[in-house]
Amino acid sequence: MLASDDIDRIRHLVSIVADADGEQPLNEDATLALAGDDPAVSHHLLDEAGELIGYAQSNARHGTAQLLVHPLRRRRGHGGRLLLDVAGHGVWAFGDLPGARRFATTRGLAERRRLLVMERPLEPPSGAVFEGVRPFDPASEAEQLLAVNAAAFDWHPEQAHFSRADLDARMAEDWYDPAGLLVSADADGLTGFHWTKRHPDGRGEVYILATHPRAQGTGLGRRLLAAGLEHLAATGSATVHLYVEASNARAVELYERAGFAVVHRDVLYAPDPRSSDDR
Repeated sequence: MLASDDIDRIRHLVSIVADADGEQPLNEDATLALAGDDPAVSHHLLDEAGELIGYAQSNARHGTAQLLVHPLRRRRGHGGRLLLDVAGHGVWAFGDLPGARRFATTRGLAERRRLLVMERPLEPPSGAVFEGVRPFDPASEAEQLLAVNAAAFDWHPEQAHFSRADLDARMAEDWYDPAGLLVSADADGLTGFHWTKRHPDGRGEVYILATHPRAQGTGLGRRLLAAGLEHLAATGSATVHLYVEASNARAVELYERAGFAVVHRDVLYAPDPRSSDDR
């Protein structure tokens, strides 16, 4: 577990890198993990003359890592040192910036996953009512929601492991709005949910959209999506964005039909098996 002063130093470095690159170098999971005690998470700090100049975080459960180097300390081998610290994990390049691509290719890393950021404007709220869609009841439905998530994302390296601790941590965040976590149910329990998020700058987000396999192909995903967009519009959001795996063609098609377009890409780089010696 990180000491509080180290957390502050990492956050300061993150802000410097974000200002220089125009991209946040750590995603939400990694940011929350700074103050957590997850045994699957490892932290690697790189100091020079008493100054934090680099940081890497790996997550053994996800098999991925994130790393960053101070903008004024790059091209000096520091990134390579941090990469060795997280060896065996794929490394995220948020925004897939040219410098990150060069860093990856010169070290024999190739693209393994592509995460699309899609966005669309929001129309003013219509007042539409979506039958069977209602707010989530955390007192009685938490385990059902986690079960729907696990069934819907059983193929996903990160989302499949979304736990009760993850749920509780996000519900404790300032942005959490109980009215913005919408669910649907049948006689057997929850069938799907749309968790919306409103950012401090007013942007809306399709945070998680999930339907249980028994309800897929019924139009439930479209209805939950529409209900969540209506909620975000009613809160004053003018735009909405989301993250989706490029390989998830069914979800990408759903969002395209709902008016979303790709505005950004994140890439996970990992060793290229074709470059290994199989002899």
